[in-house]
Amino acid sequence: MPKHVRSFTSIDVLAVEHEIVDHLATRAEAKTITVIEGAAGVGKTARLAATRERAIAAGRRMVVVTPTLKAAQVAEGAIGAASYSAASLLHQHGFRWDEDGRWSRVDSAPDVSARLLRGDLLVVDEAGMVDQDTARALLRLADETQALVMLVGDRHQLPAVGRGGVLDLAIRYAPDRVQQLDGVRRFKDPRYAELSLQMRSGAQAGEVFDDLLARGEIVIHASDVERTRRLAAEASVGKLVVADTREQVGRINAFAHRIRKATGEVDEQVLTAAGERLGVGDTIATRRNDRDANVANRELWFVVSCDRGALTVRGEAGTRVLPPDYVRRDVELAYATTAYGAQGATVTESHVLVGEHSGAASAYVGMTRGRERNVAHIVAESIDDARKQWCDVFARDRADLGPAHARVTATEAIERYGPKTPRRRPAPRPPAEFDSRPAASPSAPSIGF
Repeated sequence: MPKHVRSFTSIDVLAVEHEIVDHLATRAEAKTITVIEGAAGVGKTARLAATRERAIAAGRRMVVVTPTLKAAQVAEGAIGAASYSAASLLHQHGFRWDEDGRWSRVDSAPDVSARLLRGDLLVVDEAGMVDQDTARALLRLADETQALVMLVGDRHQLPAVGRGGVLDLAIRYAPDRVQQLDGVRRFKDPRYAELSLQMRSGAQAGEVFDDLLARGEIVIHASDVERTRRLAAEASVGKLVVADTREQVGRINAFAHRIRKATGEVDEQVLTAAGERLGVGDTIATRRNDRDANVANRELWFVVSCDRGALTVRGEAGTRVLPPDYVRRDVELAYATTAYGAQGATVTESHVLVGEHSGAASAYVGMTRGRERNVAHIVAESIDDARKQWCDVFARDRADLGPAHARVTATEAIERYGPKTPRRRPAPRPPAEFDSRPAASPSAPSIGF
């Protein structure tokens, strides 16, 4: 069996999912886990800030983990709680892993702010983007320290890079511990809030397209070059531009840099290992966490000055000096980004490349970043062609629901497209008293404060 297939389907992989389910079901019964799901813009971050205040009032601490260091920095600023990337917190608690996905544990002494005590609250933000190995380690850590757990996210946004489905498992196996947030607050126009919920569910995609086109929030281009130039023009003046692939992002970045160079807003003083030219006046991203430089992967910066290959940059975290070696290897232009770089951001206006590589989750994420305006850009021969492309995007797989869901989907595909064989009689369902999943409760759960 090919390695890339085995990594998603082996017995060991499924055992990880079963262990996660055991953790979730046990915590659901003990009422030591809460799951919060809500659409983009419902106020999940504000909810976490309020939860922190309740935790402090109860004499307990709240520690937040996120999929990336950049997201942790944003969370700490918005919520006020100690925040770490999931990898950083687990590493401090002795968890180790290699490139082949083998995990181990060593003795460790975590920072005081990273320690968890009995009754503390461990919040996993953007839980839908956490892979199963990381989730298993976090649940083990919470069990060891007797901490409470809160998972926060949205299954309709971007999935984990790797084996995911953790948030879906939590909602499935701890249903009476789930709080569904509603009431989208992010958008200036209430009608757009309604449209965003339709994009989230994939319902009536054609009608959504018609509404957005009438509102001027879908732009149809005659060619990919025309679309790239338009997106580069938007990006060059600071608007968020979201594309599907790194190649598309790279082309938009290069055009945006040229536009700003032509107007005298940037110069060219550095050539990176990837072949990008950049300099003073450019917007860049650091692409590797570096403690010495005090920068995070995907963190955005404005180049203030350049001295013999070293860049002085300014961002939300302050001013940094990036050494020449780091600049050559780990810096790139950042006028545009992929959906993974955009998730969690809230801006005034967003422009989204929608095409053959777009999925429902990435299109939904891109089209919900802007408070005042979100515009989709499609290359098509006609309005009907653009409408079909839009509907195709929102008909694609809408969520990462883990290996168990993949197994069911594969079975259904075999039934539908495979060779015709006699159908097996389905196994009888067990009586209700043997169902391992707890029944849903109409009342909203409390985390225990």
